[in-house]
Amino acid sequence: MSYDFYNSKEYRAKQSAITKENWKKGIFNFHYKREKRKCARKGCGKIFEVIPSNPKIYCCQSCAGKVNNIGRGPLSEETKLKIAKSLTGRKNPHGGIIRIPRVKIICANPNCKKMFFVERWMKRKFCSNKCAIKTIGGRPTSPKAARGKAGIRKDISKTIYFYSRWEANIARLFNYLGIKWIYQPKTFDLGSQNYTPDFYLPDYNIYIEVKNFLWKYSKIRDRKFRKLYPDMNLILLLKKDYLELEKKYSRLIENWEYKNSPFPNDKMIINKKVVVQILLSAQKVGGLPRIHLSKAKCCTGFESSLRLI
Repeated sequence: MSYDFYNSKEYRAKQSAITKENWKKGIFNFHYKREKRKCARKGCGKIFEVIPSNPKIYCCQSCAGKVNNIGRGPLSEETKLKIAKSLTGRKNPHGGIIRIPRVKIICANPNCKKMFFVERWMKRKFCSNKCAIKTIGGRPTSPKAARGKAGIRKDISKTIYFYSRWEANIARLFNYLGIKWIYQPKTFDLGSQNYTPDFYLPDYNIYIEVKNFLWKYSKIRDRKFRKLYPDMNLILLLKKDYLELEKKYSRLIENWEYKNSPFPNDKMIINKKVVVQILLSAQKVGGLPRIHLSKAKCCTGFESSLRLI
């Protein structure tokens, strides 16, 4: 036949030599050749690479959809259901691929202890919100909810974790006056919530709650407590009472923390000689300050104030 020469060894060797020469020149490298294009969507301008035969003019499906779907409007519910049905069972191409190194963490919930992975810069302690609520929600005061300057005050105790400056100062005041106190000794069940007063004075059988401001939540909780535990004596020490105590005793008590004082309050040290002189003068006038309780109605009608004279 007239086309048999295509199968001859001479012709195939000749074509092979021509093809190899063209490969060296870069004529037949279309399988590996890439060209850079600029995304055709206004406002994008992203540079991407494609092979020369690819008609792609947008960098991604998102840009293509924003340009081509302008006149279509939002998708109908029927169309969304069709798309969802078509994607059901389709594997995520990026699923299971960990691109960022992670570290192993053991859940801080003592009843869980599940091991999970997190990015090394994250500060997660719990494997889920459920474990976090079970652990943190049972505490007297949640560290996430407390807005005060929380921490251990070594001048008061090496183990007690106070949630605000006010609580720490009241503990210092009780120590100064020689009043026995226990910090958050008992949690009361109010049904839908728990309540733990800040201090308990065993010599007076009275609970003390230090509050800067009574939110609606706090008022409801106070009403519930007094209704469910009518035999318990609870006194709310509000802002007005606290400022009155601060004005009278802050200069007498070492390491008293003010609003803008640093924490830990290492620099505020009062001269002991000055304190001794003030105490001696107080003794001459009529003895050291003593504590007594007097009931007084506040804004809610339930609270009693703690007054020192």
